[in-house]
Amino acid sequence: MTTNNNSKNHRQNSRGVALITALLLLSLFTVMTLAMVIATSSDTLIDGYYRNARGSFYASDSGLNAARQNLQNQIFAAVPVGYTPSTGSPVLTASPNTMITNLLNTSTGFGANQSILDTGSTPSATSWPGKFKVDSTGTKTWLIAPNTPAGSQPTCTPAANCGVVGGAGISTNVSYTYPYQITVVGQSRANEQNTVVENGSLTLTFQINASTTSHPSFAAYGTLFDQYAICSGSFVAGTMSGQFFSNDSWNFGDAGQVGSTKYIFTGSVGAFNPKVGYIHSSGGCVQSSATSDTAGGTTINPTFNGGLNLNQPKIPLPTDASTQARAVLDGKGGPDRLVGANCGTPPCSVTNAEMNAYHMTNISGSVWSAAGGPASGVYLPYTAAANPSGTPPCPTGPCFTGGGIYVQGNADKVTLTAATGPGPGNNPQQVFAIKQGSTTTTVTVDLFAKTTKISDNLGTTPVLINSVPQDLTGATPSEASMVYVNGNICSDCSSSSTSTTGLSGPSSGAAIQNESAVTVTATGTISITGSLLYSTEPVTMNTADTLITSPKVPTNVLGIFTPGGDIQLLPSSGGNNLEIDASIAAMSNGGTGGLDALGNSINTLTIVGGRIANKAKSGNVSARNIWFDQRYANGFAPPFFPTATVTTTTTNTAVPQPIVPFRVSWVNTTAQ
Repeated sequence: MTTNNNSKNHRQNSRGVALITALLLLSLFTVMTLAMVIATSSDTLIDGYYRNARGSFYASDSGLNAARQNLQNQIFAAVPVGYTPSTGSPVLTASPNTMITNLLNTSTGFGANQSILDTGSTPSATSWPGKFKVDSTGTKTWLIAPNTPAGSQPTCTPAANCGVVGGAGISTNVSYTYPYQITVVGQSRANEQNTVVENGSLTLTFQINASTTSHPSFAAYGTLFDQYAICSGSFVAGTMSGQFFSNDSWNFGDAGQVGSTKYIFTGSVGAFNPKVGYIHSSGGCVQSSATSDTAGGTTINPTFNGGLNLNQPKIPLPTDASTQARAVLDGKGGPDRLVGANCGTPPCSVTNAEMNAYHMTNISGSVWSAAGGPASGVYLPYTAAANPSGTPPCPTGPCFTGGGIYVQGNADKVTLTAATGPGPGNNPQQVFAIKQGSTTTTVTVDLFAKTTKISDNLGTTPVLINSVPQDLTGATPSEASMVYVNGNICSDCSSSSTSTTGLSGPSSGAAIQNESAVTVTATGTISITGSLLYSTEPVTMNTADTLITSPKVPTNVLGIFTPGGDIQLLPSSGGNNLEIDASIAAMSNGGTGGLDALGNSINTLTIVGGRIANKAKSGNVSARNIWFDQRYANGFAPPFFPTATVTTTTTNTAVPQPIVPFRVSWVNTTAQ
C-alpha cells in the first residue's frame, strides 16, 4: 500500500503566511498612526500660530482704542474753565506735543508694554494673552502734524467765529479739529507681533450759549442796593417778598430777630459779594457764605425760601432822569425806554428848544420859550388846535400831546388823590395838587371822560384839555401820567422835624385811583410825609404775597424815582404805621441816594412794591414789611420807570461737548 504525502507537503508550504499578514497589518496601522500624529501636530501648530497672531492683533487693536481715548481725555481736560471762542486766547492749556509726550510716557502712558489681560489675579480662560505699546519711532504717532511745534493750534470752524476778540455776533457752535496718527504694536505671549496704524481726526465742539440782554424795569426787584458794605450795619428784619439783590453784600443781625420778628425772604436773594455779614451783638461781625451763623451764644438764621445766590454779576444803574423828563414831552421817554425823535446818545437832557417845540404850556396859555424857561411853574404839553388823527384822537382842542406834568423848580408839596367826579358811575379821577410857594396848581385827569383839567388857587380860568396823558411806548397807547419835578419835592429837605409838606396821599383814603398809572420823579430829594395807598391792592399783603386776580388784576400803579437825592420818610406824627404802595427808586450811576427814615418814629413801614437804592439806609423804623407787587414779575411796571440792563449767560459762554473721533484710515500693516 502506497502512502499519500500531498497534504503534508501542502501544510509545510503554507507555514509563515499568518505572520506576514500580521506584520503587514501592523505596518499599516503604524503608518496610519504616524499620519494621524503628523496631522494632529500640524493642526496644533496651525491653531497655535493663529491664536498667537490673533492675540497680537487684538492687543494692537485694543491698544489703538485706548491710545485714542487717552488723547480725547487729554484734549477735554485741557479746556480752560469758562473758555469761550470769543476771547481770542488758545483753546487748550496743553499743546499737542505735550499730549503726545504724555501718551508715550513709559510709566504713566503707553510708551511701554501694557497688558490687556483681565485685571483679576488669574487671567480668564477666554482672555487673549497679549500686550501693546504705542510706537514712538520717528513720526509714527503724532497729533495735528508730525513734529508739530509747541503752541500750534487745531483747525477752527467756522473761521468767522474763531478767536474773535469780543465775540460780537457769535451765535453758532465752534469746532476745533485735531488730525492724528497712532501706531500701536501688539504682542502675544509667544512674541508674535502685529502693527496697526490709524489716521483720523478728533473734534472738540463748543456749544455756544448766546448772551441775552434784556431791559427789565427796576420795579422787577423787591429790593436792590448798589452800595451795602459787608459788616456795615444790619438789615431791618421782617417778612419780604420778591427778588432781592445787592451790587455789594448783605448784612443780617441778631438784634433784628427779637421775639417773632425774623428775616423771612420768600423770593431769591442775590449779591455780588461772595459772602454776607452776620452781625452779632456780642460777637462782632462774621463774614460767611453760609445761610446762617452762630457766635457769642446767638444764632442768626434768615429764611431764604428762594435761595441765597452769592458772587453774582452787578446790575448796571440808570444814568440820569432825562428819560422821565422827555416822557412828559412825547409820551415815550428817552434811551432806556424808546428813543425819542430828538434824543441821541445819553445823557439826553431836554433842551429849551424842545420844550418850546412840544408846546409845554402853563394854565395861562404861555408856551415855554426856546430862549429859556421860568424859575418855577407847572407846564403841560397841549395845543389849542384839534388833532383828530392824533393818538389818542382829539376832535376838539385844546389837545394833550405828551405824557404828563412838568414842574419847574422845587415843589413844596405834591398830593395824589383818587377822586370821583360827576357823571355815570361817579367818574374815577386822578388828581395831582402841586404847591409852589403860595400857588397850588391842580391837575385832574378824568379816567372816564378822557379829559384833563388844570386849575389853580389864584382864580385863573381853568383849562379843559380834551385828552389825557399817554404812555405811547407800546403798540396800544394807555393812560399814564409822569409828574416830573425839576428840583426837590419838599419845603426843607434838610429838616428831620415833623413835616406836612413833600409827597403824600390825602388825609384819608387812596392816593392812586383804579386804572390810573403814575410815576413821580424829582431831580433832587423827595420827602414822603404820609401814606400813599392804592384804591385796590394788587397783592394779599401777607407771607403768601398772592396776586389778586378777581374780579381782575388791578392796573393802578405808582412809581417814585429820584436820581439825585434821597427818598425821605417824614411822617407828620410819631409811633404810627406808614404804608407806601409803590416801587421806590433812589438810584443813579455814582449816586448816594437811599430810603431814609428821619424825624418821627415809624412803628411798621409797609411797602407794596419794592425798594431800589444806591445805599442801604434805615433810620427810625421798628419793623418793615416789603410785599413785592407780583405784577412786576411779568413785565408790568410804573410808566416810564427806569430800566436795568441785564445780560444773561450761563457759567460758560461756550460749553465743551464730548470729543468726537472720525477715522479716516485703519491699516493692519502686519497683514500686508
